[in-house]
Amino acid sequence: MFYSFGAPYSQAAVSAAQTDANLAQASARETKTEVEFLRQDIDRLLMLTEALWTLLKQQHGYTDEVLANLVKEIDLRDGRLDGKSGTVSPPMPCPACGKINSGKRSVCIYCGKPLPVPLFAR
Repeated sequence: MFYSFGAPYSQAAVSAAQTDANLAQASARETKTEVEFLRQDIDRLLMLTEALWTLLKQQHGYTDEVLANLVKEIDLRDGRLDGKSGTVSPPMPCPACGKINSGKRSVCIYCGKPLPVPLFAR
């Protein structure tokens, strides 16, 4: 791309740049709103999780140590203690055609039928 220093920009170029800037600002505002909604969802989930854990401790006598050990066990499912869920979905046969599909798929790559989704799949 060549730049013309000192030469005035055409009105069309200025208008296109302003349109791009306006679109970028609108996209940034939308993204900021989506991030705020996600933060609110996370805060609500943390509160619900804390409430459920409090109930389990009060009504069933579980301890924080039991929870910490279970979290560590789940984290290590993929062989790494990295703070991420170690749930690995193994390959599975399609219930419709019987062909093997990746555990990450929601539909069969061979016949297009839905595959069963594990309860905690992401």
